[in-house]
Amino acid sequence: MRAAGRAWISVVVLVAGIALLPGLLYLLGLAWVDGWPHPADRKPSGVAACSSEPRAGYQPMNPWHFTAQFFDKDARKAKVPVVEQEAYWVARRHLMQQPRHGMLRWQLSSTALTIWITRHWSTAQIADTARREDFCSK
Repeated sequence: MRAAGRAWISVVVLVAGIALLPGLLYLLGLAWVDGWPHPADRKPSGVAACSSEPRAGYQPMNPWHFTAQFFDKDARKAKVPVVEQEAYWVARRHLMQQPRHGMLRWQLSSTALTIWITRHWSTAQIADTARREDFCSK
């Protein structure tokens, strides 16, 4: 194989690795979580725990969109949806009940668990669980 062919293969492998990195970090963060939080068993209310922000049309988080926000000035200035704040609160409360580890592990696990919660729970479950975990009293 010529040098130019090897160079192109290297570039393709590098780009693929960079594209896969958010997903791999997400899986690593989930692997570091001990046990899974469970949604509240209350009757779903359909409203935010501490706000009247609408829930309809909320798009769950994903690792690539989360990573892209670091490179988009407008996304960094945008208000974080209450659903994501509540999911972060639930994830953080769950991780506080686990053994302590390093800061990198904490941050990666917290982010991964927040993404997982927004993808696997309904917005009503997130709101009711956040309410149960005293999100409103902060």
